[in-house]
Parts: sequence; structure tokens; C-alpha cells
Amino acid sequence: MMKLLDEINFLISKIEISIKSKKSYFSDIKKEHINLYKNHGLSSHLRKSNKNKKYHRIFKHINSIFHKEYSIMENTTVNHQIKYGDIQDFLLLKKSFLSISLDGKYNISYPVFQDRNNIFISNIISQNVLKIKKYYGKLYNEYNPYYSLNTIFSKDGIFIYIPNNTILNKPIEIFHLFTGSKSKSFFNIRKLIIIGKESSVQIVEHFKCLKKSSILINSVNEIHSLNKSNIEYYNIQNNSKNTSIIDNTFFHQKKDSNCTIYTFSLGGDLIQNHLNFFSCGIRTNSSLYGLSFLSKNEYLNNSTLIHHLSSYSSSYQLYKNIVSENSSGIFNGKIIVNQSTKGVNAFQKNKNILLSNYSNVSSIPQLEIFSKDVKCSHGCTIGYIQKNELFYLQSRGISKKKSKILLLLSFLEELLHNIHLISLKKFIYQRINKKLEKYL
Repeated sequence: MMKLLDEINFLISKIEISIKSKKSYFSDIKKEHINLYKNHGLSSHLRKSNKNKKYHRIFKHINSIFHKEYSIMENTTVNHQIKYGDIQDFLLLKKSFLSISLDGKYNISYPVFQDRNNIFISNIISQNVLKIKKYYGKLYNEYNPYYSLNTIFSKDGIFIYIPNNTILNKPIEIFHLFTGSKSKSFFNIRKLIIIGKESSVQIVEHFKCLKKSSILINSVNEIHSLNKSNIEYYNIQNNSKNTSIIDNTFFHQKKDSNCTIYTFSLGGDLIQNHLNFFSCGIRTNSSLYGLSFLSKNEYLNNSTLIHHLSSYSSSYQLYKNIVSENSSGIFNGKIIVNQSTKGVNAFQKNKNILLSNYSNVSSIPQLEIFSKDVKCSHGCTIGYIQKNELFYLQSRGISKKKSKILLLLSFLEELLHNIHLISLKKFIYQRINKKLEKYL
């Protein structure tokens, strides 16, 4: 088994030779990103990011992962059958439209889902190229090595299409199951989601590994929200200490669309979330909620970009983190408002509580405003549990540990009460309470 970085370079050379004479939409995209990766690489990106001392611990850890031995798993469609009874206990929703991947591969036991409204949940490669070339591979705005690697190594992915004027009566649950068949594996997961005009959908995505294997997941989501559409996306990162996730999610919003994403980071060795919103129509609304509870030596980097390209658009960001033991977190929120836009309203808030003298959080707000007709603001707090609040609860006969739990749940309530799926809200509360009981 090679070091991951060496295996990446070796396999890219093989892929480049195999597609050299091919002429197709997917092979052309792969060629483009092979050239980008060969010109910029991964190491140069890490060195550049590592110049900022606030990123030092996290990017040092990322660099160490890519110098460990991993097997690259190529996500072609497989013949393994997953029965509902085998995964029922792992699912978060009682009723949902279900999409499953097994070891990073779309599972053909659920080959194509189509209901009477022509809602499709299928795999990308089976779709007519003319149908998806307008959407697939169109949303990256600058070089991102993880996006390029995903594009190079992905052979398939999950495709979700919601036609115009469709309101789903239950959510879509995307479940990724990993068997842990190899001790160290690198997966590249791809999803393309299109929400038609005046349509509405809720999507929940989560992961489960059956064994204590080391897994690195590199995920790319491209989400296109057309005119007057609405999407709520719940990303649940509740993984074992041996799992690392690099998530790259892109939202492209047309006029009068509403896009909301909730990111719950409750476990994992390393988590990198790169969220990119492109407001490409008037009166769009973008809402980003993030909650994390870090422990042990866990690392989290939440990076957001909201690019207001059209007038009368609004965005709201609320990220709250509880950081304990020797863990590290970063919130890097960037807002860009174009010169030609007006009536833009953008707000960003990041609040953090440290439970240990060895834990640390960095908050890096960035505003690039090129228009005068805007309302943009940001706020950040980093601190410990307030001693006077703790004393007040203890003076009422509540134990010190229970008082801390109540204060921390109160701290998170502003975000948690926005969850609209009852069974999911119950799961998040249970998971947070379990961690509070363990680490306080």
C-alpha cells in the first residue's frame, strides 16, 4: 500500500493515459482537472494555507493524512444488494425517499426511484449527457484540489431531480454505508441535485462505517435551485474517531429561491466543510446553520463563501461550536457583494464555548463589499461558561455538571429549534446530550 499522495499521482497518470484519446463530456472534464491538479497540486495548496498561523494545527493534520497509506476506492456501480432490514437501525428518518451508497458506490438494489410526479433518484452515469451537462461540473469558482481530485476519480454518483411544481410529502434520506473492508480507504463521493421551478424538498445526508477502519471521504455536492424553489439540506457528520471528511458543497440559486443548509459536526478525526453559495437571481435567500461539538484531538474547519451576484438577495449565517479537550476549530466566513447589486442584506454570527484550556477556536470573518446599497454585519464570541450563570444554577440546588449541561443546551437552542424534522431533531439532541454527559 502506497502513501495516499503517491497513489494519487500514480493513478492520475494511468487515468490520463486511458482517456487521452476519448472525446466525451466526462472525459473532457477529467482532462481539465488533471491539468489543474498537475499545475497546482495538493502540497502547494497546503503550504499556502499553512502560512496563516490560525490554520497551522488543522492543515498540519491534513498534510499528515495525505502522507499516510490509503487505498483509493473507485466508485463504480456495484452488485452488492442492501436489504432494508439490514440498514433499518442506521436510518434517521421513519419515512423517507431513500438513496444508498455502499463503500462510496451507488447501490443498484435501489437502481432508479421514480414516483408518479417523475421524481428521480438514480445514478449520474445513467443519465443522458445532454440532460446534465448544463449542471455537472459547473460550480467551482477557483482551484480546489479536493474538488479536482473528486472529479478525476469519480466514475459515478447520486443524481436527484425534482421536476417543476413538485412539493415532496416526505424527505429524501441519503445514506452512505462503508463496510470497512480495507484498513485505510479514500473515497470520492459525488452528488448532483436539481430542484425545479416552484418545487420544494428536504434532504438528510449521513454516514456509517461498520468497522473501526480509517476512512477519508472527499465529497462534492452540486445543488441547483431554480426559480422559486426551496431546499432544506441537513448534513449529519456523526462519525467515529477514525473517519475524516472533506466536504465541498455548492449552491447555485436562481431568482426567488430559498436554500437552507444545516451542518452538524458531532464526531470525526478531521472535518473540513467548504460551503459555496452563488446568488444568481434577484430576491434569493440563503441560510447557513452550523453546530459542532468537538472532543479529544478532533479538528474542524468550517469555511463559507456567499457571493451575492444579484440584487435584493439576503443571507444569514449562524455557527455555534462547543470545543473540549485538545480539539481545534476554525470558522472562516466570507461574504462578497458585487458592485452592480443593490438591496443586499447579509448577516454572519459565530459563537464558541471552550471547555478546556487546551482547546482553541479561530474565527475569521471576511467582507468584500463593492456596493453602497447593502446591509452587512458580523459578530463573533469565544469564551468559557460564565461563572456567574453557573453559580446561579448551583445556588438553586442543581449540581455543577447538570448546570453546565443546561447552560450549553441553552447556548445551542437558538440553532436547534430551527430543525423542522422531528425525528432528526430528537437524534441530534440525544447525540449532544450523550457527549455532554461524557465530557463534562
